[in-house]
Amino acid sequence: MRLDVNELKKVINNQTVIENINFSIEPGQIVGIVGRNGVGKTTLFKTMTGIYIADEGQITIDNQSVDNHLNLKQDIFFVDPLNNFNINYTPIEIAKMYAIVYPKFNTKQFLVEVAKHNLPIKQRVKNYSKGMQGLFNVLLALATRAQFVILDEPFDGLDVLIRENVKRILINAVQLNQISLIISSHNLTELDTLIDKAIILKDTTVSCQYSLENLRETARKVQLVFKDGLPSQLQAFGTVVEERGRVSVMVFENYTPQLDAKIASLGPLLYEELPLSLEDLFRSQLVDEADYILQK
Repeated sequence: MRLDVNELKKVINNQTVIENINFSIEPGQIVGIVGRNGVGKTTLFKTMTGIYIADEGQITIDNQSVDNHLNLKQDIFFVDPLNNFNINYTPIEIAKMYAIVYPKFNTKQFLVEVAKHNLPIKQRVKNYSKGMQGLFNVLLALATRAQFVILDEPFDGLDVLIRENVKRILINAVQLNQISLIISSHNLTELDTLIDKAIILKDTTVSCQYSLENLRETARKVQLVFKDGLPSQLQAFGTVVEERGRVSVMVFENYTPQLDAKIASLGPLLYEELPLSLEDLFRSQLVDEADYILQK
């Protein structure tokens, strides 16, 4: 199954929160949605899942409108962490409710997984620790067998062991069942090792989209030193993401042999290629961002 978001727009209290949102998600793909606080990530998720009604645009699965084919809603799952009614119930009670809404929900396997991860079966979820609740939400999402699982800050507040366990569970689910994950996170280092595609939101819309695998073949992060400072002409080809005295660190999204020759002709005193990360791509697009964990 392929999911397409087409020209999506949502207005809340006469303010446009998201608009002109366009992207697609392929089977087995893990997509990261990144953007500063208030840019509309959660609004996007709620609109994609029908919690909010879109003012313009539509969501389609295999070219069929989700609004016109209600059965397709079962293939998109999202737990709103700020308005999660599930916490008032036990896993057993939640499983009974979800089995009604999601015909493919595997109650037996879900409860086995809950017990396997030492989550109390007969205890209300609100009495779990924050880390336990995060793990529970992931197990619940996967038990629905939805093709597209949306996770809003799934690693927030998790300790290292639970975080690594959650990542392992998600990767296994994608590999075994070819489901697709849509994940938002403030921790870009966390996403860097997990996602296939990054979608950056800025000023209510999609600023850019990257296939990380393809981009790493064409992009370069380079550390440079010039005798008389960084030549201004280089900034037309890339973005300065860091400066330390005379040292400039630049990201070039399209590093060609011609650009390499251009830099060499300018006579740098130091030229060193550095490892490229999602953090670097984010900095190259939004170098003034302060709302993200860029180092760990």
